[in-house]
Amino acid sequence: MRATIRYMKTALSLLGKYRKNVQKGYIAAFFESGLSFVPYMLLFYIISIIIVRDITPKDIIIVSIAMLVSVTLRVIFKRRQDRLQQIQGLYALTERRLDIADHLSKLNMGYYSEANVGNVSAVISGDITFMEELVFMQLGIGVSSIASWILTTIYIFVFNLKLGLVFVLCSLLAMFAIGLMNKAMVLGVYKRQDNFGMLSQVVLDFIQGLPTIKAFNMIKEKNTDVYEAIDKTQKDAVKMVLEDAPYLTSASAILNGLTGIFCLAVIYLLKIGELELYWALGFIIFSFVLFLPALLLGNSMEILSVGDAAGKRIWKILKEKTLPDQANDLKIKDMVVEFKDVSFAYEEKEVLKDINLTIKPHTFTALVGESGSGKTTITNLIARFWDIEKGQILIDGRDIKDYPFSELMDNISMVFQNVFLFNDTIYNNIAFGNDKVTKDEVIEAAKKARCHDFIMKLPKGYDTMVGEGGSNLSGGEKQRISVARAMLKDAKLVLLDEATAGVDPDNEKFMQEAIENLVKDKTLLVIAHRLSTIQNADQILVLKDGEIVERGTSEELIAQNGIYKKQYDYYRKIKAE
Repeated sequence: MRATIRYMKTALSLLGKYRKNVQKGYIAAFFESGLSFVPYMLLFYIISIIIVRDITPKDIIIVSIAMLVSVTLRVIFKRRQDRLQQIQGLYALTERRLDIADHLSKLNMGYYSEANVGNVSAVISGDITFMEELVFMQLGIGVSSIASWILTTIYIFVFNLKLGLVFVLCSLLAMFAIGLMNKAMVLGVYKRQDNFGMLSQVVLDFIQGLPTIKAFNMIKEKNTDVYEAIDKTQKDAVKMVLEDAPYLTSASAILNGLTGIFCLAVIYLLKIGELELYWALGFIIFSFVLFLPALLLGNSMEILSVGDAAGKRIWKILKEKTLPDQANDLKIKDMVVEFKDVSFAYEEKEVLKDINLTIKPHTFTALVGESGSGKTTITNLIARFWDIEKGQILIDGRDIKDYPFSELMDNISMVFQNVFLFNDTIYNNIAFGNDKVTKDEVIEAAKKARCHDFIMKLPKGYDTMVGEGGSNLSGGEKQRISVARAMLKDAKLVLLDEATAGVDPDNEKFMQEAIENLVKDKTLLVIAHRLSTIQNADQILVLKDGEIVERGTSEELIAQNGIYKKQYDYYRKIKAE
């Protein structure tokens, strides 16, 4: 019983402002359970009449009216219970989905490891759906069963004290049986939910990596990973069923045996003259459904225990520590960005060491260095995808953490190599995040980004769907649309992971023109892959192993004859060939 109440509390904890309405449903459940005794009371009434005298038409009318009224009231209370519990539960879980989406947007990017992505997917698509469809229905059954059990105890005690004591003893044994059921459930239910998260991640990896998997002819190997994950989930589920079986069988035997014990008690009380014959007959008939609430409660425990595991997984996500946000109206004026002795690590791996840099308004700064040197990390920290533990990042002389997220994001545009487009129209992708934009402004941004011409050649123009992740467009077309989106945002600072690096020669000219339009009168920070694109940079920062080892203009760095000079000479040699 305690476990059932604990499971119910977990479900109720997700309800928020809807909790009171759901709890009001308990009142309806109580009255609906109370009315379930009316047929048995009428049965007792009929048996007593049969034994004493003949049934009259008046008796039939009384019983029929009483039955009709009780059934009608039960339907009304059941309907009320469903509206207050299941429907309100659906509203509440819709809000929890939105809460999770909002919460995820405030977590640092380190949270999104491969395991967590699969877990989040399983929680949103699996756990919450499970609770919507099954848990709140079982919650109503659980409440009704507990109410019926209490009312049954009172009902029997009213008729006969000794029989009431026997029922209490049987109820204790029934609780023990339910405890066995619960023990069976908790053995594997949490592992089962974790397995679904693992399986979700494996399937996501397979789908997202399918082009690469095909390109390297690894379908068989990767299919094996999926099959192994499915097989593990199946084996653990079968193992759970086999481990549960002895407990469930024992519990079922106990609950069925209690009916026999109660009947023997009724016969004994009849024999010693403490029960009239009609009461004895009524209670013997009643005994076959007497422990139905316990059986229903036991059966609902499997759903409620899975719901308990699902609810805890939901709360685990919602309790993840978010990046602190400020509720103030502090505004960014000039967008002067400063790093002061900034060090940063992804868990145990240190990627930045004592970084000091200043990015002045309307200047062009380039980051150069081999893969893993910390270039992308610097841009991510400016966008505050993570918070630093050591040092300080300032904007206009104020700590970056002093600004609200919304103010920071309003003043930063990002264009990266791996462009993500939503499975929506080209128009909505360009206008994304800008609710007040007009169609003329979208078209103007597209023209400046050199993508208007190819858009107009598409069957539906700006209303053309881009496909999942932009699959209906070429890489260069996606890049230009992302530039148009950034251009429309008109932010003070543009973070650019050099978008032309992976673009074919035919598109490179258009991309260069688009970027030139994007960065006019802006502060520009570029992760450079092609040295030819940063020759006019106001400052170039060369990174190695998380440290800035060289800084200056292109000419100054060439004169230093260091890392940049070697890269520059190599680039010129390749270009000449």
